[in-house]
Amino acid sequence: MRWRSADAALTIGLMVAIAGVAASLVVGSEGVTRFLALRAERQELGAAAVRRLQENAALRAEITRLRSDPRYLEALARKQLGLVRSDEFVYRFRAPDEP
Repeated sequence: MRWRSADAALTIGLMVAIAGVAASLVVGSEGVTRFLALRAERQELGAAAVRRLQENAALRAEITRLRSDPRYLEALARKQLGLVRSDEFVYRFRAPDEP
């Protein structure tokens, strides 16, 4: 009889210890919830990295076009800086006076 009660006590003790470790894994600071949060953060960072790579590729294409396409450069200078050629005239119109 004594042997069985010792086995039962040992079994109950092990079950309590396993339950404690499992609870620590789930709700502890470095547990499953932290793991899930880190996994979500890694996915977000991966998506941000892909976006940055795409932006870099677009900027490299823009640089290449600015260096190799004089018409594009001229159009951009006209649009963004308001530049005109020396043989062109600039006409400015006043807005009609409001009554």
